[in-house]
Amino acid sequence: MDQEFRLIAPDVKRLLGCYERIMNPEQPSAALMEALDPLIRAMADLAPFPKSNESKGIWITVPRGEITDWGDFEEAKADGDVESYEEFESLWRLYYPLETEWYFVCVTENKPESHWKFRGLSVTDHERYHLMINAELNDGVRAETWYQEEPAIELCKLILPAVEQSMDMLREGRYNQFVADNLPYQYRTGVIRRSVVYAYEPDYQERVLDGLTPEEVARYRELINSGVNDVLKIGRLERLTANDFFRACELGYKACGYETGDLSPSELYLRYADGRDEGLTGTGYGLNEGPGIDFDDPEAWEHWYFNRNRCGGHPWEVVRGGNSTHVDLFVCHGRYTLDWKVTIGELTQEEADRLPHGYFFHIVGKHRPMESVRFYLAIHDAGLPVIISTAEEILARYEGTDYIGIVPHSETPKYCESMFPAKYGPVIDFTHVYEDEDEWFGQIEWIPEEEAFLVSAAEDS
Repeated sequence: MDQEFRLIAPDVKRLLGCYERIMNPEQPSAALMEALDPLIRAMADLAPFPKSNESKGIWITVPRGEITDWGDFEEAKADGDVESYEEFESLWRLYYPLETEWYFVCVTENKPESHWKFRGLSVTDHERYHLMINAELNDGVRAETWYQEEPAIELCKLILPAVEQSMDMLREGRYNQFVADNLPYQYRTGVIRRSVVYAYEPDYQERVLDGLTPEEVARYRELINSGVNDVLKIGRLERLTANDFFRACELGYKACGYETGDLSPSELYLRYADGRDEGLTGTGYGLNEGPGIDFDDPEAWEHWYFNRNRCGGHPWEVVRGGNSTHVDLFVCHGRYTLDWKVTIGELTQEEADRLPHGYFFHIVGKHRPMESVRFYLAIHDAGLPVIISTAEEILARYEGTDYIGIVPHSETPKYCESMFPAKYGPVIDFTHVYEDEDEWFGQIEWIPEEEAFLVSAAEDS
C-alpha cells in the first residue's frame, strides 16, 4: 500500500474497514502468513481461552491522535459534510469519543496434530468484530490470492508494538488490573434489573407489555404458578386433523386481535403462517410444495405428520417473522417426547409407558411474548392440552424480576444468552447503553472481564 500508516485509531480504522464482512476460509499468500508470524510469536506464552485451546486474545490500546489525523476541515466543508469547524470537531468527537481506543486482538492457530490446518486473526473495536485473516492452510500457501491482503499485512505490522506492550504488562503482572480499571463501558458486559429500568422508563414497561392487559398478565401468572405448564401433566388428544390444528391457530389469531373477517381457519393459517408447510396445505413453495391433505381426515393427518418429507420447512411457524421474531405452535406427539426423555435418562421405559400418549400443542416465541401468551391463554382456556416454552422467563419479564443483559457495542444485542453467568438466571433481552442517555446507568452491575494468563500460570491453576 502506498499510504504510510501510524499507530493511531483513524489509521487502524481505515485498515479494519477493508474487512467488514465475514470471509470464507481462503488459501493465503506466503506474505500474509509471514506478516502474521510476529503476532503469533508475541502471544506465544499467552494462555488460550478456557473454551478453545487454539484461540487466544488480548486487549491493546491505541491513541486517538489529533483531529487532523482523522480528516481535513477544508475538504469536509467543500464536500458539504460540515458548515463550520465546530461542527467538524463535534463530528470527530462523535466518531472518536475517547482519547484512547481499545481493540481486542485474537489469533487462532490449529494444533500441529489437527487434521484441519488453519490460522486466523480478528480485531474487535468498539463498533464491530473484524475478521482480518481467515486462512485455510491444508494446501499450504500460494503466490497470489483473489482478495486484497495488503491491509491485513499492514495491520499486522502496525499493531505488533501494541500487542507486545500488553504482553509485557501481562508478564509484569499489571495487565489484568489495568483492564479492570480502564476498559471503557462500550466494551463491557453487564446486567441491570428490569425493575430498575421500569422505574425510570414507564414507557419501556408499556412496550414490554405490548398491549397485554393486567387481567391477562394475572391470568398467565396464575396458570404458570399453578404448575399446569408441564408436559407430563397436561392431557393428550388421541386423534387430530389439519382443521383441528388450524382451529387452534385461529384461537390465537383472534386472541391477538388479528384481522380474521370471514376467513376459515385454514385460510387464516395461510394468511399469517410462514408458508413453508412441508406439503400440508398444497400451497407451499420450493422444497415445501406438495399435494396437500384432506383437512378433516385424521388418517391423512397422521400419515403426513409421521411420514412427511421434512425438508427444512416451517409448518409450525404460525406467526411468521425472523429467526427470533416469530411464534411457533408445534404439534407434538408423546411418542417423540417420551422416547426422547427415555433416551436422555429422564424417564425409564416403564415410567414412559404409564404416561399419556397422543398429541398436544407447544408454543415457542419468547421474543414475541404478547402473541405467545395470548396463544397460550386462548388454547388453554379452550380445553386443549398446551404448554409454553420459557414460561417463567416471560413471566419474569412482566414482573420485572429478571435481568436485562448489557452487551458491548460491537455485539448485536441478539442471541447473547451465553455471555451471562448462570447466577443471573436466564437473560433473554439485551441492549447497548450510553452513559449520557440512560438514567439508570449508575445501577448497572458490570461483569468482570475474563482475565488473561501466561501459559505457565494457567497450567499451575
